[in-house]
Amino acid sequence: MSWISLVLSILGLWSNVRCDVNKYENYTLIRLFPETTSQLENITRFEDVDNQVEILKQSRGINDSLDLIVPPNKLDYVQSYAQNTNLTYEIKRRNYGRSFESPERVPRRRLLRGLNVLEYNSHAAIQDYLDTVAKRHPDLVRLQVLGTSYQGRVMRLVKISTNPSAGNPIIFIDAGIHAREWVAPAMALYVIHRLINDPEAKNDLNGVDWYILPVVNPDGYEYTRNSRNNRLWRKTRSKHANCYGVDGNRNYGFKWAVSGVSYNPCNKETYAGPEPFSEPETQIVRNVMMENAKRMKLYVSIHSYGQYLVYPWGYTGDILPKEWKKLDSLARAVSDAIQRVGGQPFKVMSAGKWYPAAGGSDDFAFGAVGVPYSYTMELTDGYEFVYPEPLLRKVLPQFYEGFRVMGNQIRKEFSNIRNRRFAVYRF
Repeated sequence: MSWISLVLSILGLWSNVRCDVNKYENYTLIRLFPETTSQLENITRFEDVDNQVEILKQSRGINDSLDLIVPPNKLDYVQSYAQNTNLTYEIKRRNYGRSFESPERVPRRRLLRGLNVLEYNSHAAIQDYLDTVAKRHPDLVRLQVLGTSYQGRVMRLVKISTNPSAGNPIIFIDAGIHAREWVAPAMALYVIHRLINDPEAKNDLNGVDWYILPVVNPDGYEYTRNSRNNRLWRKTRSKHANCYGVDGNRNYGFKWAVSGVSYNPCNKETYAGPEPFSEPETQIVRNVMMENAKRMKLYVSIHSYGQYLVYPWGYTGDILPKEWKKLDSLARAVSDAIQRVGGQPFKVMSAGKWYPAAGGSDDFAFGAVGVPYSYTMELTDGYEFVYPEPLLRKVLPQFYEGFRVMGNQIRKEFSNIRNRRFAVYRF
């Protein structure tokens, strides 16, 4: 190698290191807790006019925390706000950005040994895995090209069925509408893996078809992977005005933008978009629902974090659907199953009781498409959006037991196999 090439190589390595300077390195994770109704009102009004403090999670009620990541120059501001409003102030983690794994290390490690479903994988690696399982299990797996994301990434639906022509009820699972919630695509991929490879999955597939979209927001997902500076990005990557992205889970066309949204394209969290279904990604999910509306009996959108399992309505906390007891009962059965195998129980409630936010996919599935069971599942608690990869090995199998309960309920209530058992045959 010539000295010129050597110098260029060193400069290239230096450039890569500089590009991945972590702006969150010296940020602090702070939690504020309301203990009274008046404090809860105060905490909902928290705002940093300089837009430097980032909100990871809003408070959903008394003793439920507002989670903030705060740069050094804003620590006094947040502490003063807590003191002036009598909020409990907790420093959970200093140097928050140090918990972010360098994205550069991940692909190199994976290239040596391929994909592991108990780890975080790139969108490209996930697509390669889907190709592999479809080739190995043509009797179970079909892939449907749904379209492309804003930046042109192909989005494919995984259809898992022992008898695609039987007209079985469908369970539709999607994940990763919020880019930073890495555990969600990991969960979806693990469900695919278990349904295909677990010998006991024959029971889970008996009379029920599973449709799974592992990454709804591939552009945002990859954006969070390409630099630690981007690790906490939430939205899509479309451009509106001079800013990027829409909150996909505020973009669905049922009660769109009536609550819990921002109309500002530069809002980092909850911009609802210029109109319902402005995003190709939400259009794709809508189309899957509408094209399979007659057979779709359960929908789950996987998110993180907080360990919540919530159901409609999300746009309001003032009313419940008349079917709420059925929704609540199944959610609690899911939580119980996870707890029986050592997992943490879910906090179960209507999404609007948790916090009102319109334009969610669960409300659209239930209210516009007519899916009888519709849920948002918020996985994990204690690590915010940077859930440690080594812990996936423990929690993903636990959560899978909840999905099995959902499958059993749909089979019991809607399966053609169950109906045929009681059919009267005439000769």
